[in-house]
Amino acid sequence: MRVGYLLKRFPQASQTFVLDELLELERQGLELVIVAGRPGDGQRPPALRAAVHFLDGSDDAAAAAAAVMVHERVDHVHAHFATWGAATAHEVARTTGLPYSFTAHATDIYRAGLDLDALAERLADARFVVTVTEHNRAHLLQLLAERGRTGRVARLYNGVDLGRLAAYDGPREPDLVVGVGRLVAKKGFVDLIVALAVERDAGRPLRAVIAGEGPERHGLEERIRDLALSDLVELAGSMPRDGVAALMRRAAVFALPCVVTADGDRDALPTVLLEAMALGTPVISTLVSGVPEMVDHPTSGLLVAPNDPDALAGALRRLTADPAYARACAVSARQRVEQDFALTTNVARLHQWFRSGGPG
Repeated sequence: MRVGYLLKRFPQASQTFVLDELLELERQGLELVIVAGRPGDGQRPPALRAAVHFLDGSDDAAAAAAAVMVHERVDHVHAHFATWGAATAHEVARTTGLPYSFTAHATDIYRAGLDLDALAERLADARFVVTVTEHNRAHLLQLLAERGRTGRVARLYNGVDLGRLAAYDGPREPDLVVGVGRLVAKKGFVDLIVALAVERDAGRPLRAVIAGEGPERHGLEERIRDLALSDLVELAGSMPRDGVAALMRRAAVFALPCVVTADGDRDALPTVLLEAMALGTPVISTLVSGVPEMVDHPTSGLLVAPNDPDALAGALRRLTADPAYARACAVSARQRVEQDFALTTNVARLHQWFRSGGPG
C-alpha cells in the first residue's frame, strides 16, 4: 500500500510529531509519498525514504497535488491539520476518487475565524479523521452534530520514541526549571516568568532556561527586565532535539503553563511535555485542552489553572522543595507515557487504519 501525505510545509521544525510518524510508518513497512505546499524551516531526516514533491508556485495546489498522487499510484491520501492540508486532500479526493483522512490538532480546529461549515464538510466526507485528544474528538463531534452531519472521528494520541527518550535517573540541578516551545502566547511563558518573580520575592529563587524562538521573544525579554530576573532567566533560543533532551535531563522541573489565547488558539497534546515525562523530568502544566489526558494530577505531575502565576509558583515550590515527591511523580509519568503514548504502538494503529479503511 502507498499513502500520500499532504503537508502545508515540510519539514517543519515545530512539527517533530509529523516527522516521527512518517519515519515510524516507513519502519513498519508502509510506502509513503510526501506532497508539500512549500519547504519548511526544518531539516529532512536522513533516514526518511519517501519522495517529497513541492507545489511552490502552483496556481492550483489541489490539482497539482492530485496529479502527483495519481502519478505516484497512491492508494490513500492523509493530511495533517484540518485547514490547508485537509482542504487540499478533500479536493484531491473529489477529483481523483481517492479516499482521504486527516489528523486534526489544535489551532486548526479552535482558532477564531475558521470556516466551521467547511470543516464539517471535510470531517463528514473523510474516510476517517484522527485527532490527538479525547477533548478534540468531543469538540469535532459536536461541530458535526450542530450541522446535522456525521463522521468517523477517532482519538489517537501522538506518540514519542521511548528508545530515544530513555528514563534518566542521574543528577539534576535542584534549582533549575526548564521550559521548551515556540515563543508564542499559547505556551504561557510569561506566566512562568512572573511565577519565578513570585518565588524570588519570597526568598526562594529558582533559575530557568526557556528554549525556543518565536514572535513573543521581545515581549518576554521586556518582562524579564521589568521583573529584574535577567540573572535568573535565560531565553536560550532554538535547540536541536538532542540539545533539548540534554537540557531536560538537567532540570529539576519542566514547566509548560499553556493558556487559551484571545482568538481561541491553544495546545492540544504538547509533544515536548510527553518527552519530558518520558525522560523522567517532573512536570507542571495547566488544565487546558488535552493536557489533563497526559498528566494525572497530582500523581504524575502537577496541573494548575491557566493564567495563574501564583498557582504556578506554588507548584514549582512543591516539586523543588520535595525531591522524593518529585521523583515519585516522574516515575509515574514515565509509566503513563509507556502505557498510552508509545510511538511504535500508536503509529501501528494508524498504519492498520490506512490498510483497513479506518477505525472499527
